[in-house]
Amino acid sequence: MPRHRVLGVIPARIGSERLPRKPLHVLAGRPLIEWVWRRAKGFATLDAVVVATDSEEVAEVCRAAGAVVELTSPNHASGTDRVAEVADREAYREFDVVVNIQGDEPFVAEEQVAAAASLVQEGWDVGTVATPVRTLEAWRDPAVVKVVRRDDGGALYFSRAPIPFLRDGDPTPEALGSHRFLRHLGIYAYSRSALGRWVALPPGELERIERLEQLRALAAGLSIGVATVESAEGGVDTYDDARRAEARLLAAAR
Repeated sequence: MPRHRVLGVIPARIGSERLPRKPLHVLAGRPLIEWVWRRAKGFATLDAVVVATDSEEVAEVCRAAGAVVELTSPNHASGTDRVAEVADREAYREFDVVVNIQGDEPFVAEEQVAAAASLVQEGWDVGTVATPVRTLEAWRDPAVVKVVRRDDGGALYFSRAPIPFLRDGDPTPEALGSHRFLRHLGIYAYSRSALGRWVALPPGELERIERLEQLRALAAGLSIGVATVESAEGGVDTYDDARRAEARLLAAAR
């Protein structure tokens, strides 16, 4: 079977409530979006990488770094919509698998991207990744999205609630470190047809309740395969996250 061509798209929206102008926030001398692009462009899994943004300012910064940039509509409700706009352009229609790489993940690992893309190549509509939740604090935290899988590795449900719920008490540290208690990582790979179906769907009731876009696709019957990795770094959503990320980048440069 011929190898599928894989496109990586990094959506970068200039608006952000918790960290204003997030893509341009400087960490260790470079804007956040540049760190993400530099990371992704080195992944052998990806045949091409493009930044998708609604901001000419972000576009100029990325072009100066050497990135391929596509300007997109400012009216998109999500990064998925922005990714779909780019994937539908003539220049990118030769790619069979499209990977959405979050623009606030400067430590995204190729293992994660490759795992998500491989699931689509195996026949899932969508591939994504999770890692053990590890702590009770994270399990209970509504900002940490959890996922429960079917026996075949497909997603049963995503939630901000602590799932799976243990009726008789809190899960043990061993359980929280297993592949039964999983934290979802925001990396998605889509087949071209599944991406088109996803963005054509209206927002779903479960999506509105949980504020989780992936529930729209899951409720509509798209199959979402969930690969597991042993560990993952968090993204940059707040000033505290940015300070921690900068410290790590500076330490790595020494």
